[in-house]
Amino acid sequence: MGIVMWADTASIPSLRQALNVSRPFMKLNYNSEKYEFWTSMKSTNFERKLENETAFDGIVKIYSLKSNDTKLNTLFDGKYFGDFIFLSDTGIFLRMFKSKTSWPNTKLIHIDLDNYSLDEVIDTSSSWNIWTANDLGYGKFTINISPTEKVEYSTY
Repeated sequence: MGIVMWADTASIPSLRQALNVSRPFMKLNYNSEKYEFWTSMKSTNFERKLENETAFDGIVKIYSLKSNDTKLNTLFDGKYFGDFIFLSDTGIFLRMFKSKTSWPNTKLIHIDLDNYSLDEVIDTSSSWNIWTANDLGYGKFTINISPTEKVEYSTY
């Protein structure tokens, strides 16, 4: 039987330096976080604010979103999102969390920016954090939500 030791790297500067860690893995309070520019599409700018970090070492980030479009902000209000964003021909794909603490339970959604509709594509409990997407052309997309699971979606 081995011995397991846990150290708070925030309180041990030499360990933090040895591990090349520039900040603690996870924060305890996110109230002071500010919205920061994330990306843009057409004339819409997207900003995000860190609301929570989770998983084993804070690798999964959970954000609230806002934009310079008030109709879109109505869709974002009270919802939480991950790092995944993919711009489609008519809108955006996002990973939406059920709450700040619901990881890994999420939904893949598509927001149509022409008519401000939110389509819940699939519910998933994929703990894989690196989602990717491919534009197959003609409004068809595949979204990889784990190394072995992908979702197909058509915007038309």
